[in-house]
Amino acid sequence: MDRHGKRIRLLRLVGCLMALALGLLLLFRIAFLFYFRDFYGSAEQAFAVPGLSDAFVPQGMEAWEGSFLLSGYQADSGEARLVWLDTDGSDRTIRVLRKDGTPLRCHAGGVAVGGSFTYLAGGSDRCYVLATREVMDPKNRSVTVVGAFSTENRASFCCRNGDTLLVGEYACGERYRTAESHHLTTPAGEENPALVMGFRLDEAKPLGVEEQPAEAWSVPERIQGMSFSADGRVLLSASSAFGASQLYLYDLEGAQADCRSVFHTEEDTVPLYYLDSDDRTETLHMPPKAEEIVFEGDRLHILFESASRRFHYGKLVGCDYVYSLELPPFMPET
Repeated sequence: MDRHGKRIRLLRLVGCLMALALGLLLLFRIAFLFYFRDFYGSAEQAFAVPGLSDAFVPQGMEAWEGSFLLSGYQADSGEARLVWLDTDGSDRTIRVLRKDGTPLRCHAGGVAVGGSFTYLAGGSDRCYVLATREVMDPKNRSVTVVGAFSTENRASFCCRNGDTLLVGEYACGERYRTAESHHLTTPAGEENPALVMGFRLDEAKPLGVEEQPAEAWSVPERIQGMSFSADGRVLLSASSAFGASQLYLYDLEGAQADCRSVFHTEEDTVPLYYLDSDDRTETLHMPPKAEEIVFEGDRLHILFESASRRFHYGKLVGCDYVYSLELPPFMPET
């Protein structure tokens, strides 16, 4: 066979391989969308996640005065990032710096605005504190950490509920193992391997928060985010590297009424609440890699990680968007 014939044969082979790859991708997309058809049928795309093509790995999300604040890290450098999405659709990427001007490198797994201060769950028992006015200033492309405090857990995600900042930890098998004292048997007889610690917000304090926990919540494994609905529910998002994500809904009043224990912190004992099947009212299934969740109005917004450079496949199935969802009606037990 002459050189021209070999070249034609090679081009045909490449074309066949490309067609096969495209066919497999199309088959994957169809199967994925069909499997999660209940989610895609009820959820709406709220807005695209900026920075995914620039190595941003989204982890946390907060709603603030009609806008959104995302947290995460850069896949190539590990540097923490914030992304501010304004009501006009514009966005602004913000670097997070230490006091010495060097980049803060951390997971930036969750973000919550607590008045004058904004809180960043940085992993490894640290919650970093930023000045909210600096974060919200449209001229700023970087903010400097003003302080940090110990959370007595892995500090994987965070949220605000009224006057309480809640910082939780992610637990999943031996790779993401939490402290043995955090593995608790719940009233339903289940093992919860992770704790969410609650800290009272106080503008008179140097970092806007009481740095000793005031409450603790025992939660299941694989929890990536937490939120509270206006109708009296606690919500947890759960996910891992593979497989479906779950949205767990709990009766808040029931969980608080079932408080029969205390947790011993480093300096005190605090009320301990369990989130288990006794007070779980519903479980919704979602695409893989769901991260933090937050309410804006009466709709729950859900952030996904699967379209980041770490995973890529989420771009094929619309997970480069934040989705909003109207929850099913709450039917508390009487």
